Amino acid sequence: MELFNKPLIDLKIDDINTIVQNKIPESRGLDYKRELPPQTDAGNKELLKDISAFANTTGGYLIYGIEEKEGIPTEILGVDVNNFDGLKQRIENLLRTGVDPVIRAVDFQAVDVNESKKIIIIKIPRSIARPHVVKIKEHFRFYGRNSSGVHQLEIEDLRRAFLESETLATKIKNFRTDRISAISTNETFMPLESGAKIILHLIPESSFDIGKKYDFGGNWTSDFVPISASGWNSRMTFDGMMTYWGASKESIIYNYTHIYKNGILEAVDSVLLTGSDKKFISPGYEEELIRKLNLYLNSFKKYQIELPAWVCLSLIGVKGHKMYTDWGRDVSCIYSDELIITPIRIENYDLPADKILKPAFDSVWNACGLKQSINYDNDGNWIGR
Repeated sequence: MELFNKPLIDLKIDDINTIVQNKIPESRGLDYKRELPPQTDAGNKELLKDISAFANTTGGYLIYGIEEKEGIPTEILGVDVNNFDGLKQRIENLLRTGVDPVIRAVDFQAVDVNESKKIIIIKIPRSIARPHVVKIKEHFRFYGRNSSGVHQLEIEDLRRAFLESETLATKIKNFRTDRISAISTNETFMPLESGAKIILHLIPESSFDIGKKYDFGGNWTSDFVPISASGWNSRMTFDGMMTYWGASKESIIYNYTHIYKNGILEAVDSVLLTGSDKKFISPGYEEELIRKLNLYLNSFKKYQIELPAWVCLSLIGVKGHKMYTDWGRDVSCIYSDELIITPIRIENYDLPADKILKPAFDSVWNACGLKQSINYDNDGNWIGR
Protein backbone atom coordinates (compact mmCIF):
# COMPACT_ATOMS: atom_id res chain seq x y z
CA MET A 1 0.00 0.00 0.00
CA GLU A 2 1.03 3.66 -0.46
CA LEU A 3 0.15 5.76 2.57
CA PHE A 4 1.83 9.01 1.57
CA ASN A 5 1.95 10.85 -1.75
CA LYS A 6 5.65 11.62 -1.34
CA PRO A 7 8.90 9.81 -0.46
CA LEU A 8 9.50 9.14 3.24
CA ILE A 9 12.49 11.49 3.30
CA ASP A 10 10.19 14.43 2.47
CA LEU A 11 7.66 13.78 5.25
CA LYS A 12 6.88 16.52 7.77
CA ILE A 13 4.74 16.61 10.89
CA ASP A 14 1.84 17.98 8.80
CA ASP A 15 1.75 14.66 6.92
CA ILE A 16 1.43 12.79 10.22
CA ASN A 17 -1.29 15.21 11.38
CA THR A 18 -3.23 14.41 8.22
CA ILE A 19 -3.24 10.70 9.09
CA VAL A 20 -4.72 11.41 12.52
CA GLN A 21 -7.17 14.05 11.31
CA ASN A 22 -8.45 11.73 8.56
CA LYS A 23 -8.63 8.85 11.05
CA ILE A 24 -6.87 6.46 8.67
CA PRO A 25 -7.38 3.07 10.33
CA GLU A 26 -4.93 0.26 10.88
CA SER A 27 -5.12 -2.34 8.16
CA ARG A 28 -3.25 -5.19 6.56
CA GLY A 29 -0.66 -2.66 5.42
CA LEU A 30 -0.60 -0.22 8.34
CA ASP A 31 0.13 -0.59 12.06
CA TYR A 32 0.37 2.13 14.74
CA LYS A 33 2.51 1.69 17.85
CA ARG A 34 2.58 3.92 20.91
CA GLU A 35 6.20 3.10 21.81
CA LEU A 36 9.28 1.49 20.38
CA PRO A 37 9.91 -2.07 21.63
CA PRO A 38 12.58 -2.36 24.33
CA GLN A 39 16.07 -3.64 23.54
CA THR A 40 15.42 -7.06 25.06
CA ASP A 41 14.96 -10.51 23.56
CA ALA A 42 11.20 -10.09 23.90
CA GLY A 43 11.29 -6.61 22.38
CA ASN A 44 13.51 -7.71 19.49
CA LYS A 45 11.22 -10.66 18.83
CA GLU A 46 8.19 -8.35 18.75
CA LEU A 47 9.91 -5.95 16.34
CA LEU A 48 11.01 -8.71 13.96
CA LYS A 49 7.59 -10.34 14.16
CA ASP A 50 5.94 -7.10 13.01
CA ILE A 51 8.44 -6.40 10.21
CA SER A 52 8.51 -9.98 8.90
CA ALA A 53 4.70 -10.14 8.91
CA PHE A 54 4.57 -7.18 6.51
CA ALA A 55 7.35 -8.63 4.32
CA ASN A 56 5.56 -12.00 4.16
CA THR A 57 2.24 -10.46 3.15
CA THR A 58 1.68 -7.23 1.19
CA GLY A 59 4.27 -4.90 2.68
CA GLY A 60 3.28 -1.79 4.61
CA TYR A 61 4.09 0.75 7.30
CA LEU A 62 4.98 0.51 10.99
CA ILE A 63 4.52 3.91 12.65
CA TYR A 64 5.82 4.43 16.19
CA GLY A 65 4.69 7.31 18.39
CA ILE A 66 0.97 7.36 17.63
CA GLU A 67 -1.77 6.51 20.11
CA GLU A 68 -4.64 4.50 18.66
CA LYS A 69 -7.99 3.25 19.90
CA GLU A 70 -9.50 0.20 18.22
CA GLY A 71 -7.14 0.77 15.27
CA ILE A 72 -8.01 4.46 14.77
CA PRO A 73 -5.19 6.98 15.39
CA THR A 74 -6.18 9.42 18.15
CA GLU A 75 -3.06 11.34 19.17
CA ILE A 76 0.50 12.07 18.07
CA LEU A 77 2.79 11.34 21.02
CA GLY A 78 6.20 10.72 19.49
CA VAL A 79 8.95 8.60 21.02
CA ASP A 80 12.29 9.47 22.60
CA VAL A 81 15.09 8.82 20.09
CA ASN A 82 18.44 10.39 20.83
CA ASN A 83 20.27 8.68 17.97
CA PHE A 84 18.09 7.83 14.98
CA ASP A 85 21.02 6.51 12.92
CA GLY A 86 21.91 4.20 15.80
CA LEU A 87 18.32 2.95 16.00
CA LYS A 88 18.25 2.32 12.27
CA GLN A 89 21.55 0.43 12.41
CA ARG A 90 20.33 -1.68 15.35
CA ILE A 91 17.18 -2.72 13.47
CA GLU A 92 19.12 -3.46 10.29
CA ASN A 93 21.50 -5.66 12.30
CA LEU A 94 18.51 -7.48 13.81
CA LEU A 95 17.10 -8.07 10.33
CA ARG A 96 20.42 -9.64 9.31
CA THR A 97 20.79 -11.88 12.35
CA GLY A 98 17.26 -12.57 13.54
CA VAL A 99 15.39 -13.24 10.30
CA ASP A 100 16.03 -15.82 7.61
CA PRO A 101 16.36 -15.02 4.77
CA VAL A 102 17.42 -11.43 5.37
CA ILE A 103 14.69 -8.85 4.76
CA ARG A 104 16.03 -6.15 2.45
CA ALA A 105 14.95 -2.74 1.16
CA VAL A 106 13.40 -1.65 4.46
CA ASP A 107 13.14 2.15 4.58
CA PHE A 108 13.31 4.27 7.77
CA GLN A 109 12.36 7.86 8.50
CA ALA A 110 12.16 10.04 11.61
CA VAL A 111 9.74 12.99 11.69
CA ASP A 112 10.21 15.61 14.40
CA VAL A 113 7.22 16.18 16.68
CA ASN A 114 9.08 18.63 18.91
CA GLU A 115 12.63 19.08 20.22
CA SER A 116 12.61 15.77 22.11
CA LYS A 117 10.04 13.55 20.38
CA LYS A 118 9.94 11.91 16.96
CA ILE A 119 7.61 9.78 14.90
CA ILE A 120 9.48 6.74 13.59
CA ILE A 121 8.23 5.28 10.31
CA ILE A 122 9.40 1.93 8.95
CA LYS A 123 8.30 1.05 5.44
CA ILE A 124 8.57 -2.63 4.58
CA PRO A 125 8.15 -3.91 1.00
CA ARG A 126 6.56 -7.22 0.19
CA SER A 127 9.57 -9.50 -0.18
CA ILE A 128 10.44 -11.58 -3.21
CA ALA A 129 12.37 -13.90 -0.84
CA ARG A 130 9.34 -14.63 1.37
CA PRO A 131 8.46 -16.34 3.59
CA HIS A 132 10.84 -15.07 6.27
CA VAL A 133 11.17 -16.76 9.64
CA VAL A 134 11.95 -15.01 12.95
CA LYS A 135 14.68 -16.94 14.72
CA ILE A 136 15.80 -15.64 18.12
CA LYS A 137 17.21 -18.25 20.49
CA GLU A 138 14.48 -20.93 20.82
CA HIS A 139 11.95 -18.89 18.88
CA PHE A 140 11.36 -20.03 15.29
CA ARG A 141 8.10 -18.74 13.76
CA PHE A 142 6.66 -17.45 10.47
CA TYR A 143 4.26 -14.50 10.64
CA GLY A 144 1.83 -12.77 8.31
CA ARG A 145 -0.82 -10.04 8.45
CA ASN A 146 -4.52 -9.77 7.86
CA SER A 147 -7.09 -7.08 8.64
CA SER A 148 -6.92 -8.01 12.33
CA GLY A 149 -3.15 -7.69 12.63
CA VAL A 150 -0.26 -10.15 12.96
CA HIS A 151 -0.86 -13.89 13.02
CA GLN A 152 1.32 -16.97 12.83
CA LEU A 153 1.40 -18.57 9.38
CA GLU A 154 -0.05 -22.05 9.02
CA ILE A 155 1.28 -24.78 6.72
CA GLU A 156 -1.07 -23.81 3.89
CA ASP A 157 -0.03 -20.14 4.25
CA LEU A 158 3.63 -21.15 4.00
CA ARG A 159 3.02 -23.32 0.96
CA ARG A 160 1.27 -20.42 -0.77
CA ALA A 161 4.03 -17.96 0.16
CA PHE A 162 6.77 -20.21 -1.28
CA LEU A 163 4.75 -20.66 -4.47
CA GLU A 164 4.10 -16.94 -4.88
CA SER A 165 7.80 -16.15 -4.45
CA GLU A 166 8.77 -18.64 -7.15
CA THR A 167 6.01 -17.34 -9.41
CA LEU A 168 7.21 -13.73 -9.16
CA ALA A 169 10.78 -14.67 -10.14
CA THR A 170 9.39 -16.65 -13.08
CA LYS A 171 7.19 -13.76 -14.20
CA ILE A 172 10.13 -11.35 -14.22
CA LYS A 173 12.29 -13.79 -16.19
CA ASN A 174 9.52 -14.61 -18.67
CA PHE A 175 8.68 -10.95 -19.25
CA ARG A 176 12.29 -10.14 -20.07
CA THR A 177 12.68 -13.17 -22.32
CA ASP A 178 9.50 -12.39 -24.24
CA ARG A 179 10.46 -8.76 -24.78
CA ILE A 180 14.00 -9.59 -25.98
CA SER A 181 12.50 -12.08 -28.43
CA ALA A 182 10.04 -9.49 -29.73
CA ILE A 183 12.75 -6.83 -30.13
CA SER A 184 15.04 -9.32 -31.91
CA THR A 185 12.33 -9.97 -34.51
CA ASN A 186 11.39 -6.26 -34.70
CA GLU A 187 7.93 -6.88 -33.27
CA THR A 188 8.07 -3.58 -31.44
CA PHE A 189 5.74 -0.65 -30.97
CA MET A 190 7.35 1.02 -34.00
CA PRO A 191 9.90 -0.49 -36.44
CA LEU A 192 13.51 -0.11 -35.27
CA GLU A 193 16.71 0.45 -37.24
CA SER A 194 18.46 -2.86 -37.93
CA GLY A 195 21.74 -3.83 -36.29
CA ALA A 196 23.03 -4.30 -32.74
CA LYS A 197 20.85 -2.99 -29.95
CA ILE A 198 21.04 -2.15 -26.27
CA ILE A 199 18.03 -3.15 -24.18
CA LEU A 200 17.61 -1.80 -20.67
CA HIS A 201 14.74 -3.07 -18.54
CA LEU A 202 13.81 -1.65 -15.15
CA ILE A 203 11.31 -4.07 -13.60
CA PRO A 204 9.75 -3.28 -10.19
CA GLU A 205 8.66 -6.38 -8.31
CA SER A 206 5.36 -4.67 -7.48
CA SER A 207 4.49 -4.37 -11.19
CA PHE A 208 3.13 -7.90 -11.17
CA ASP A 209 0.60 -7.18 -8.43
CA ILE A 210 -2.94 -7.57 -9.73
CA GLY A 211 -4.36 -4.18 -10.73
CA LYS A 212 -1.08 -2.29 -10.28
CA LYS A 213 -1.28 0.97 -12.21
CA TYR A 214 0.58 4.28 -11.90
CA ASP A 215 -0.60 7.76 -12.84
CA PHE A 216 2.10 9.65 -14.76
CA GLY A 217 0.02 12.74 -15.41
CA GLY A 218 0.51 14.84 -18.54
CA ASN A 219 4.14 16.04 -18.25
CA TRP A 220 5.97 12.72 -18.29
CA THR A 221 7.93 12.87 -21.57
CA SER A 222 11.11 14.52 -20.22
CA ASP A 223 11.21 11.94 -17.42
CA PHE A 224 11.67 9.04 -19.84
CA VAL A 225 13.97 10.33 -22.59
CA PRO A 226 15.28 7.62 -24.99
CA ILE A 227 18.88 6.43 -24.74
CA SER A 228 21.28 8.52 -26.91
CA ALA A 229 18.47 10.80 -28.12
CA SER A 230 19.09 14.50 -28.66
CA GLY A 231 15.39 15.06 -29.26
CA TRP A 232 12.29 12.94 -29.11
CA ASN A 233 8.64 12.52 -29.95
CA SER A 234 6.06 10.88 -27.74
CA ARG A 235 2.83 8.90 -28.04
CA MET A 236 0.45 6.79 -26.04
CA THR A 237 0.35 3.02 -26.45
CA PHE A 238 -2.13 0.34 -25.40
CA ASP A 239 0.19 -0.63 -22.52
CA GLY A 240 1.46 2.80 -21.50
CA MET A 241 3.44 5.66 -23.06
CA MET A 242 6.60 5.91 -25.11
CA THR A 243 9.17 8.44 -26.22
CA TYR A 244 11.16 7.79 -29.39
CA TRP A 245 13.66 9.33 -31.77
CA GLY A 246 12.95 9.25 -35.48
CA ALA A 247 12.30 11.51 -38.44
CA SER A 248 8.53 11.07 -38.33
CA LYS A 249 5.85 8.89 -36.82
CA GLU A 250 5.83 6.65 -39.88
CA SER A 251 9.58 6.15 -40.24
CA ILE A 252 11.96 3.61 -38.79
CA ILE A 253 13.04 4.84 -35.38
CA TYR A 254 16.49 4.65 -33.77
CA ASN A 255 15.49 4.20 -30.14
CA TYR A 256 12.59 4.39 -27.74
CA THR A 257 11.70 4.28 -24.07
CA HIS A 258 8.39 2.65 -23.15
CA ILE A 259 6.92 3.02 -19.69
CA TYR A 260 4.18 0.54 -18.94
CA LYS A 261 1.17 1.47 -16.85
CA ASN A 262 2.32 -0.99 -14.18
CA GLY A 263 5.71 0.75 -13.83
CA ILE A 264 7.96 -1.47 -15.98
CA LEU A 265 10.38 0.50 -18.15
CA GLU A 266 11.90 -0.71 -21.43
CA ALA A 267 14.55 1.40 -23.18
CA VAL A 268 15.96 0.20 -26.53
CA ASP A 269 18.73 1.84 -28.56
CA SER A 270 20.11 0.95 -32.01
CA VAL A 271 22.69 3.76 -32.25
CA LEU A 272 25.33 3.38 -29.54
CA LEU A 273 26.66 -0.03 -30.61
CA THR A 274 26.94 0.84 -34.30
CA GLY A 275 30.39 2.20 -35.18
CA SER A 276 31.68 3.17 -38.61
CA ASP A 277 32.23 -0.47 -39.58
CA LYS A 278 29.29 -1.66 -37.43
CA LYS A 279 31.53 -3.93 -35.37
CA PHE A 280 33.02 -1.73 -32.66
CA ILE A 281 31.51 -1.04 -29.24
CA SER A 282 32.61 2.28 -27.82
CA PRO A 283 33.18 2.27 -24.05
CA GLY A 284 31.39 5.62 -24.12
CA TYR A 285 28.04 3.80 -24.22
CA GLU A 286 28.48 3.20 -20.48
CA GLU A 287 28.36 6.92 -19.67
CA GLU A 288 25.13 7.33 -21.62
CA LEU A 289 23.50 4.37 -19.89
CA ILE A 290 24.52 5.74 -16.49
CA ARG A 291 23.04 9.12 -17.37
CA LYS A 292 19.75 7.61 -18.50
CA LEU A 293 19.42 5.14 -15.64
CA ASN A 294 19.89 8.00 -13.16
CA LEU A 295 17.13 9.87 -14.99
CA TYR A 296 14.79 6.87 -14.94
CA LEU A 297 15.40 6.16 -11.25
CA ASN A 298 14.76 9.78 -10.34
CA SER A 299 11.53 9.55 -12.34
CA PHE A 300 10.55 6.34 -10.57
CA LYS A 301 11.07 8.14 -7.26
CA LYS A 302 9.02 11.11 -8.49
CA TYR A 303 6.08 8.88 -9.40
CA GLN A 304 6.49 6.78 -6.23
CA ILE A 305 7.15 3.55 -8.09
CA GLU A 306 7.98 1.05 -5.39
CA LEU A 307 11.30 -0.72 -5.04
CA PRO A 308 12.81 -3.34 -5.07
CA ALA A 309 13.27 -3.47 -8.83
CA TRP A 310 15.51 -5.39 -11.22
CA VAL A 311 17.88 -3.67 -13.66
CA CYS A 312 18.33 -5.91 -16.70
CA LEU A 313 20.87 -5.04 -19.41
CA SER A 314 20.92 -7.00 -22.67
CA LEU A 315 22.90 -6.57 -25.89
CA ILE A 316 21.57 -8.24 -29.04
CA GLY A 317 22.97 -8.56 -32.55
CA VAL A 318 26.54 -8.26 -31.23
CA LYS A 319 28.18 -11.42 -32.58
CA GLY A 320 31.60 -10.47 -33.97
CA HIS A 321 31.66 -7.09 -32.23
CA LYS A 322 34.77 -5.91 -30.36
CA MET A 323 35.21 -3.41 -27.59
CA TYR A 324 37.14 -0.41 -28.90
CA THR A 325 40.39 0.29 -27.01
CA ASP A 326 43.36 2.53 -27.76
CA TRP A 327 46.22 0.55 -26.22
CA GLY A 328 46.87 -1.73 -29.22
CA ARG A 329 45.95 -4.96 -27.49
CA ASP A 330 44.03 -7.51 -29.53
CA VAL A 331 40.53 -7.66 -28.12
CA SER A 332 38.44 -10.78 -28.65
CA CYS A 333 35.25 -10.71 -30.66
CA ILE A 334 31.96 -11.47 -28.95
CA TYR A 335 31.04 -14.99 -30.05
CA SER A 336 27.38 -14.87 -29.06
CA ASP A 337 24.69 -12.88 -30.81
CA GLU A 338 23.01 -12.07 -27.50
CA LEU A 339 24.48 -11.02 -24.16
CA ILE A 340 21.71 -11.52 -21.61
CA ILE A 341 23.42 -10.13 -18.53
CA THR A 342 22.51 -11.26 -15.02
CA PRO A 343 19.84 -8.94 -13.53
CA ILE A 344 20.81 -6.57 -10.71
CA ARG A 345 18.37 -6.02 -7.82
CA ILE A 346 18.12 -2.52 -6.41
CA GLU A 347 16.45 -2.04 -3.06
CA ASN A 348 16.47 1.74 -2.52
CA TYR A 349 17.13 4.97 -4.35
CA ASP A 350 20.44 5.68 -2.60
CA LEU A 351 22.82 3.83 -4.94
CA PRO A 352 23.94 5.81 -8.04
CA ALA A 353 23.60 4.31 -11.51
CA ASP A 354 27.37 3.94 -12.04
CA LYS A 355 27.55 1.62 -9.02
CA ILE A 356 24.44 -0.31 -10.07
CA LEU A 357 25.61 -0.91 -13.63
CA LYS A 358 29.27 -1.77 -12.99
CA PRO A 359 28.73 -5.58 -12.78
CA ALA A 360 26.78 -5.47 -16.04
CA PHE A 361 29.45 -3.40 -17.80
CA ASP A 362 32.17 -5.75 -16.56
CA SER A 363 30.24 -8.68 -18.06
CA VAL A 364 30.34 -7.05 -21.51
CA TRP A 365 34.12 -6.55 -21.19
CA ASN A 366 34.44 -10.17 -20.07
CA ALA A 367 32.66 -11.21 -23.27
CA CYS A 368 35.40 -9.33 -25.15
CA GLY A 369 38.13 -11.22 -23.27
CA LEU A 370 38.98 -8.47 -20.78
CA LYS A 371 38.79 -8.32 -16.99
CA GLN A 372 36.60 -5.27 -16.38
CA SER A 373 35.46 -1.91 -17.69
CA ILE A 374 38.27 0.61 -18.10
CA ASN A 375 35.85 3.35 -17.06
CA TYR A 376 36.31 2.36 -13.40
CA ASP A 377 39.37 2.38 -11.16
CA ASN A 378 40.52 -0.65 -9.17
CA ASP A 379 38.24 0.35 -6.26
CA GLY A 380 35.16 0.34 -8.48
CA ASN A 381 34.83 4.10 -8.75
CA TRP A 382 33.68 5.67 -12.01
CA ILE A 383 36.48 7.62 -13.73
CA GLY A 384 35.11 7.72 -17.29
CA ARG A 385 38.21 7.15 -19.41
